Amino acid sequence: MKIDVKELLEDKVKSKSSHYVETSESMEGLTFDVLPRVWFTLERVRDRKVLLTCKVETSVLLECSRCLELYPQYLGFSYEELYTEEPFRVIGKLTEEDFKFTIENNIIDISNSVRENIILNLPIKPLCGDDCRGLCPVCGKNLNRESCNCSLGDTVIKY
Repeated sequence: MKIDVKELLEDKVKSKSSHYVETSESMEGLTFDVLPRVWFTLERVRDRKVLLTCKVETSVLLECSRCLELYPQYLGFSYEELYTEEPFRVIGKLTEEDFKFTIENNIIDISNSVRENIILNLPIKPLCGDDCRGLCPVCGKNLNRESCNCSLGDTVIKY
């Protein structure tokens, strides 16, 4: 979503708040059970800088790392980012100021930011459930749905 922040930069308003639902096109590479719902506030903080405070709720379809079945994973999180008109540059050690985003032509596009933060909040090892039994290492059957007669089939292997 592209947002015009000209009024904020010119100090005509102190903040802007709104909410919207992201489109699947702007969330390339992710598959959703429920498209991301986004609530945001933009606030001018100082020196023509804008602070984005964002809350995201969604349900992403992930593949379980044990049984390889798709399952919906709820995500709900908040984050903040600082936007500035200055181009990004790093000199010496990184500081908090180096982690800012650029305002171009008085526009901030937060869709990419939302997508990146969804990816950062995905579980490292997605599991459909703590009790997932996975696949039989011998015959490959999904042990959550059926038993097998393999010597290792009834053994739950957690890795």
